[in-house]
Amino acid sequence: MKFVTAEEIFRDPATRRGLPAWTYNNDELTQLEMEQLFLRNWMFVAHVCDLPKAGDYQCFEMADERAVVVRDQQGEIRAFHNMCRHRASRVVAEEKGHCGHSFICPFHGWSYNLDGSLKNIPKSSAFPQIEKSDFGLKPLDCEVWHGMIFIRFGGDGASIAELFAEAAEEIGLYQIEDMQPLDEPYQYRFDLDWKAVLDIDNEGYHVPVGHPELFDLVGATYTDQPLAGGLTRAFGSFKERKLKLERNRDYVETLPAESYLPESHQHLWIYWGMFPGFVLTLFPDQIEIYQIYPTGNQKSVMAGVTYALPDKRASMQKARELNRDINMDVGDEDIRLIRWAAEGMRSSAFDAVMLSDLELGLASFQNQLRELLPVVTQPQAPEKGSLKAVNDRLRAKGKVSAVG
Repeated sequence: MKFVTAEEIFRDPATRRGLPAWTYNNDELTQLEMEQLFLRNWMFVAHVCDLPKAGDYQCFEMADERAVVVRDQQGEIRAFHNMCRHRASRVVAEEKGHCGHSFICPFHGWSYNLDGSLKNIPKSSAFPQIEKSDFGLKPLDCEVWHGMIFIRFGGDGASIAELFAEAAEEIGLYQIEDMQPLDEPYQYRFDLDWKAVLDIDNEGYHVPVGHPELFDLVGATYTDQPLAGGLTRAFGSFKERKLKLERNRDYVETLPAESYLPESHQHLWIYWGMFPGFVLTLFPDQIEIYQIYPTGNQKSVMAGVTYALPDKRASMQKARELNRDINMDVGDEDIRLIRWAAEGMRSSAFDAVMLSDLELGLASFQNQLRELLPVVTQPQAPEKGSLKAVNDRLRAKGKVSAVG
């Protein structure tokens, strides 16, 4: 893996100052971010184990777009716009479920095969001649990688496999495709800008003070490692740590000595991040997948779920419970920090920050944002109603900051 140095990430000294204050409090920018970042990049929807049978489906929504992912009769995972071709109704109303052999629109009863083709039109004689092949569900880009299902509403960039090429060998060690859900999915909803959440999530500088129990577990080994290809990696090791806290000692001592992982990874907690908001965390006993995205102005979500290989050993069950409890406390601590920082970003006193060499994951994330939306390099918000035009003009001029 080729990691990016602090010198490379901060080759434009201005990037040390982070994003301008206005970028955390601008509804036009949020709309542009949803349109040009999240609708044009891959979004995680589910794991293949969440759709075990033909007809099982999972839905996902972003901005004004609705998607449904389904396993078809041949066992293939497919994705479509969740939109009937008759009057634009949802073809499935629930967030997840089983639709049998076909989707049946709850509005007028138009039905579709699981491959998206139009199956039946009720009272079709009332319509003019319709070519069924022209009225199937509209497909979406869909990719299954190590058992994880991703969709993309638009754009034509790299595949998930290409984006994660540098991480593939390490992630492949965890046999994610064979995992099962460990807990129910969760969602945290915030009344704040999505970048305020990522700013905390993308750096380990706050671990010693903000997460005392996590710091006891991994100590100063916790390191941010942005990669040249745009991914971010962070890791911490509890190997041969002298742990002060009982719960950490119990977790380490309870982990079974026999593991499917090589010795190099039996003591690591690893974080992999993909722009703009996807995160995969790898533990010796389980994994967690979550993503952070905007749902509107000053509205954002962190949604996630944990998976693990089937393992009935009592020691593994106990280790997973302890892992969950440790991470739930880490999550609560992060939520508090996120809200404090977001409150400060609304203050008239907030102008900019100063990033350190210990915040390379955050700096890399912000550099990628500057590359795709150069309007965020402007010290002041563009005049109301002009933000998209200003961004287009800056992109056309190639006026972007250094990218990590």
